[in-house]
Amino acid sequence: MKYLVIFAVLAICGFGKIQAQSCHLRELDLCAATLLVFTNNPSENTGTDEEIERQCGFIREAEECHKNYTAKCATESQRELVDFLGTSGKKISDEFCTKGTKLREDYKRHARCMSQSRKDAKKCTRDLKAALEVISSVEWDKRISTSCCSFNRFDDCLTDHLRKACGEEAVKISDQLIRLAASRLPEIICKAYSAKSKKCKDLLPAPGTAPQGGKANSLLNRVFATYVNNQD
Repeated sequence: MKYLVIFAVLAICGFGKIQAQSCHLRELDLCAATLLVFTNNPSENTGTDEEIERQCGFIREAEECHKNYTAKCATESQRELVDFLGTSGKKISDEFCTKGTKLREDYKRHARCMSQSRKDAKKCTRDLKAALEVISSVEWDKRISTSCCSFNRFDDCLTDHLRKACGEEAVKISDQLIRLAASRLPEIICKAYSAKSKKCKDLLPAPGTAPQGGKANSLLNRVFATYVNNQD
């Protein structure tokens, strides 16, 4: 998923340089929702090739959506920067979606435990939903910092649950799959935004804040809430 990459490139290069007047960032929300809905699906994953191929279908759909958006809406220099930042994620998705690769086989061994850990980490998902809703309402100059804080808090929460339930190898696999979705951008621009910092605590809703779900303004959040139940 290149949502964060594309958004960062447009923010750095200037939203005013979006080529087509018909382009709108809400289109990126829909691209991101394709993958968010799948990765937060509460159904159990047992690591079969059939399940992985289904997941790869969502990955390819999201990638095609982002590709179409940048082709239509970004300048040539913006597209080059998006491709450069997204290279590592593309390599990982190709490996994950190819039968017999090390990443895929490692994932298959840990898939059941990782799936259960995700289901047990309902608090992480609720806090992410609430944070995503904030991103859609903050000023443009705070969107990158709020996105980084949201990402880091969600990642810290999931990693803590995963390490306790499944061990360090599962954490390493999870880190690779996160890079598949977000590329190396969080590592590059989000290091300064510790989820425990006062800066992030001021930007994000307090842990445990109930998300608005379908009442949220962001199209991404409305789609997310439609397919994923808000669980206590």
